[in-house]
Amino acid sequence: MKLAIERTLFGFNDGIDTINVLNDKFTPLSILLNRLLSEKYTGKKIKYLNLFFYETSEKLQKAYGKDYFLHYYGGQFTYKKVINYNYFLGLSFNGQKHFIWKEAYNMLQFAGDELKNYNLKESSEYAFNTGLQLNLNADFRMLETDITLFEEKYKASLWLNFTEENMEANFTLEKDNEILLNKLVHSGSNGMEFFLVMFKKIESKGNSIFIRATKDLSYLPLQINFAKKAGKVEFS
Repeated sequence: MKLAIERTLFGFNDGIDTINVLNDKFTPLSILLNRLLSEKYTGKKIKYLNLFFYETSEKLQKAYGKDYFLHYYGGQFTYKKVINYNYFLGLSFNGQKHFIWKEAYNMLQFAGDELKNYNLKESSEYAFNTGLQLNLNADFRMLETDITLFEEKYKASLWLNFTEENMEANFTLEKDNEILLNKLVHSGSNGMEFFLVMFKKIESKGNSIFIRATKDLSYLPLQINFAKKAGKVEFS
């Protein structure tokens, strides 16, 4: 599914250099924000939405003459702002997620006013509240399709699930909203943007399914076979 905003990026900077470990750690949160914004956003075209969190203002002051930088042009949105790193780093991981979620929301609200993009304000309000309702859980279905196995209807899905350090693609087989089978398909470190676009389609043939992906992956398509024993479907 094509999203209204192609990508949202969270970037962390100590005032001199990028802090890659934090960039990767909060990739799932930026993915969640991008998905939720895209559910409502219909304003000025935004292809890349970049939010940067700085520890000090020196670099910003030197480059822009002020302690923040907000710019939009040709679908490129960039906002750089100083946050309280001492407070932020002292929080638990869950606390850090909520802190960054609120900071991102405040930045988008401010940007909406400054850029007169009021739809950005509305969609960020929706994204902020919906994210809290989800407890900032970024897991989502990348692909899903209805299939028939052994003359019965099932839902085959490929999920993207996140931990603090990794992302996983998990296949699930469901019936009547109950997950019957779960299988890890692929895993990688948070921050791998290719992970979001590598899987293309789930197809079924007979009592097997095929997970198809981009041509750059030699081990895909992946075939998963099923058997039925004692009235239950299982991996064969």
